[in-house]
Amino acid sequence: MSVDRLFDLASSHHREGRLDLAESHYREVIGNDPTHWTARFGLAQVLIRRDRFDEAISWLTPLLKRENGEGDAAAVYRQLGLAEACAGRPVRALAHFERVLEHEPDDAAIVHLVANLQQALGLDQAADASYRRALALKPLILIPAAVTPPDFRVLFVFAPGAGNTPIEYLVANAPFESNVVTVLPDMDYDFERLRGYADVVVNLVSDVDRGQASLGFAASFIGALGRVAVNPPERIAHTSREAVARRLAGVPGCRVPQTRLHPACDLHAMTAQAAPPPPFPVLVRPAGTHGGEAFEKIDDLPQLQAFLAKHVARHYYLTPYVDYRSNDGYFRKYRFFYVDDEILPYHLAVDHRWKVHHTTTGMADHPWMQAEEQAFLDDPWRVFGTAQREALRAVRDTIGLDYFGIDCALGDDGTLVVFEVNASMLVHGNNEQFPYKTEAVERIKRAFHAMLEKRVPSR
Repeated sequence: MSVDRLFDLASSHHREGRLDLAESHYREVIGNDPTHWTARFGLAQVLIRRDRFDEAISWLTPLLKRENGEGDAAAVYRQLGLAEACAGRPVRALAHFERVLEHEPDDAAIVHLVANLQQALGLDQAADASYRRALALKPLILIPAAVTPPDFRVLFVFAPGAGNTPIEYLVANAPFESNVVTVLPDMDYDFERLRGYADVVVNLVSDVDRGQASLGFAASFIGALGRVAVNPPERIAHTSREAVARRLAGVPGCRVPQTRLHPACDLHAMTAQAAPPPPFPVLVRPAGTHGGEAFEKIDDLPQLQAFLAKHVARHYYLTPYVDYRSNDGYFRKYRFFYVDDEILPYHLAVDHRWKVHHTTTGMADHPWMQAEEQAFLDDPWRVFGTAQREALRAVRDTIGLDYFGIDCALGDDGTLVVFEVNASMLVHGNNEQFPYKTEAVERIKRAFHAMLEKRVPSR
């Protein structure tokens, strides 16, 4: 088969999401023509989508050194920035995106990415300037619809550094047009023009600890638009970890460890034995953080003192530890997403450690774990019986958001053990190791689309 034909096949598979075939054909092209710039670039893009970031970088870097000037340096720096960002290396990602702007200084989307990274790295003044520049260049970030004309338009309200709901997967290849607007204080907005992009409005500001001030800006902004919003800021304001634990405390069928927010000075007083210590063991995390990197089980005051020295913050959440092991000794953490009136399974994470995160478990090496997760995703109500389903519904009614996630377990007495409830949880489609998850994830995406369509005024 000719090189041109192989490349056409690789490109076709790439566009259609058949990444294994795309990779194979790109490699065939390169085997026949090692200098084929576009095939090497395409292979790197595929590797990024397959979460093989360092391998992608090893293919991209030589493309910057082509003596004949072939190719697009800005495009290469853009992909390098994406790979480094996905690999969790924001400093390197920022440097690459800044190189993109040397070639294309008016790329508003890249300016916005630079601002996000500056914000994440604590470069607040630089981030504020970049966000304002991005808004001046282009008030809206457009994610085109998969159809022309789009079925409707959605305006997503975003606030820098405020723990926004991740939507990249949810809006990809959607039948509606997505427009993201950044909300900043002291900015003039053309609300009359913005209403034309707002058949539906979605508030993305979802982390109370990181976005308390931004929730006020978002509420004023949406109020000026005169539109009802999905996940309105006024409801998000009552979803801090402490507020959720307090609100769910009396829900029948639920066991909710009562999380409390503590100023750093109070915890330092405990470690100095100048204040009563909490009942150990206790789970500690800095306010405004998610995931497991700065989240530990503390068994005594010296451990608490070491944690505070390692993870410096103004406030911390303390949560009583609950041993939720199943009878076989494994910990099981279930995640559902609430989308309008639906409660949809997203994953089951199984591990021998109490701190369970799907990406850090050994599930890829244990077929029985995968089989159990697949059975849960196919029919969650065989695992969660009538009482547990009613408890999940009661959680939905109490929280009152249109879209959010819940992490929970099943106690040995059948109670729903609730760990976390918020609208900041991630839905993604990178399920190559666990292909059976795809349909469950797609169900959430379809439900999200239906929820938005239902809110279009003319419908």
